[in-house]
Amino acid sequence: MLLVLSSQRRRIAYFAVTMAIGLLLIGLLPGLRWYTKAISFVLAPFVMAGVAAAVLAWAPSKRGWLECIGTGVLLGGILGAFTRFDGLIGLPLAVLISAGLVMVLHEGWAERLPLKLTFSTSASGHLRADGAELWSALVPGAGAGLVSERLIDVEPCPDDPERKTFYCALMACGELAEEATLTVLERDSSGTARIHIEGEDAMGVMSSGILSLKITEMDPETTHLDLQESREGMQAGEVIERWFDDVLGGELRHLQAHFLALNPPEPSDRDAEDAAALPPATSSRAAPAAEPGPSSQLRPSQRGTAAAEAAAALHAKPKAKQMKNLARLPDDHLTLEAVRKAVGE
Repeated sequence: MLLVLSSQRRRIAYFAVTMAIGLLLIGLLPGLRWYTKAISFVLAPFVMAGVAAAVLAWAPSKRGWLECIGTGVLLGGILGAFTRFDGLIGLPLAVLISAGLVMVLHEGWAERLPLKLTFSTSASGHLRADGAELWSALVPGAGAGLVSERLIDVEPCPDDPERKTFYCALMACGELAEEATLTVLERDSSGTARIHIEGEDAMGVMSSGILSLKITEMDPETTHLDLQESREGMQAGEVIERWFDDVLGGELRHLQAHFLALNPPEPSDRDAEDAAALPPATSSRAAPAAEPGPSSQLRPSQRGTAAAEAAAALHAKPKAKQMKNLARLPDDHLTLEAVRKAVGE
């Protein structure tokens, strides 16, 4: 659930801010003093964020209503603020605008609108993976399976011997959002791929477009990924909903978390752990101590102590002998015998 809320932070933030400002402009708290209203305005975004989180948890198919209601309340508050009776005018306007936006963008009237839009989005970032494993996780047919936040199922087309066409189902907020056909148009050895997408959303609206990806290896452990998607023939409500869903941004964050779990960074105290496996330093004047077993046989509480002792032994330096008496000798008497006497040997 936390992953869903993280991917929906655009929608939650927009709903919280617009509702807080709109309710303040409408003036639903006429009997309160100014400082009480200020406190209410500060707390309102947190309350509205909780409302948005509840909708995403219990009614994810209605998540598009959140931006419609937030916009309606904000516009109703702004229009009502220009009149003397802002609350009496602003509140009905907020309800009417919100209901109209929901009907036009997400409900019955959405299918009647002839308007079709093009949606373009992109995302880029670094991942802790090499180019080969990232390529096999992103390009259909290049590996055993795909890694995706939205992917429910994928299977190759049985009539395509070249394995370039795949059928898949995609989800959003934990529910089925689209059924799509993926056709690999280009798989270049330089790390570039182009995939044609033809999808049908939950309302039966068809759209098509191109998903492009480019993989650039920065070093043996880090790879840079560029994602770009362009879709044509989408309804206005679907375009707005996909922007708030942050589709490619969510995919990139999912990939980063996936490969970070597969390739965790080296611990900072690796040198100390390796030093714990070395035998302790012994003095030629002291009896040799028993050598401890490998660090893997020690208990976790003992490993830290052994590591600290071994590291201290490695970095310890023998004390230099005192040469105070040497400074008292005249310069012309610095013979080997005089030096030995000054040192005390």
